[in-house]
Amino acid sequence: MLPRFLATQTPKIARMPSVKGACVIIGDEVLNGKITDTNSRFFAKYCYRLGIQLREIVTIGDQKEQIVQTIKRLSAENDFIVTSGGIGPTHDDITYESVASSFGLPCELNYECQDRMRKISHPEKRHDPETLKDFYRMATLPAGPEVHSYYVLKEFWVPIVSIQQKVYILPGIPQLFEKLLLAFEPSVKEIYSISEREPHNYERFFVKTPKSESQISSYLRELQTRCLQVSDEIKIGSYPHYGMGFNTVSILGLKKHEVFLKELVKEAIEKLDGTAITAEMEEKYSDSR
Repeated sequence: MLPRFLATQTPKIARMPSVKGACVIIGDEVLNGKITDTNSRFFAKYCYRLGIQLREIVTIGDQKEQIVQTIKRLSAENDFIVTSGGIGPTHDDITYESVASSFGLPCELNYECQDRMRKISHPEKRHDPETLKDFYRMATLPAGPEVHSYYVLKEFWVPIVSIQQKVYILPGIPQLFEKLLLAFEPSVKEIYSISEREPHNYERFFVKTPKSESQISSYLRELQTRCLQVSDEIKIGSYPHYGMGFNTVSILGLKKHEVFLKELVKEAIEKLDGTAITAEMEEKYSDSR
């Protein structure tokens, strides 16, 4: 039986097409455990806030063929792909050339980027000729009519390099990655026609329950099946909080389904002896593990 909200409604609601996103974390240092990736989590929250459907996060090493094949595959399936890492001055920083190869493009010294490097970092005063050559490897960017460099912060010379307004190459340093993405947000909204007022952004609700995942699994399975009659954008999830004596249920959907989602929350509270909690509370529980 559908919730009361749908008693007089047509079972299927037309769905607006959403922007499909993906994230590629590039770096052997992530795969061998030397550093912890935080950029993918930041990007996931970024996409969620903008109503972008993040469909995949991939972590790969500094291997050209692997980067090329990953970008080719993701480009065929997604609209907004961000890469993180591999754009420094050393031999294993091969992201620019690898992503360029994915589109059959060369890499060339970008004079605008080089000029910004000179004005902001003054490398000629600090580096010998050989070091300077390596430094300018970071200004050797994909080239072609479908390549665009976005300089979104005046204090940074590093651009967000875009190919076909589909793949966006960013540095892996979390402070840079986060600042550049935030500053790039107005451009993302313009490129993908995203508006805060549009109804395709997401809403998420959480229900805290003392029941175990095994106790609630049958109900959640049936609930997800019913939700698919409304939209395949509505996702039901469960999150165990071991040692805390409770679990949480996530109810995620589009803003245009908000009334329906709230009916689901009421139902879940009743069925699971639950209580509604905020997203901030759920994040606090998750981060404390």
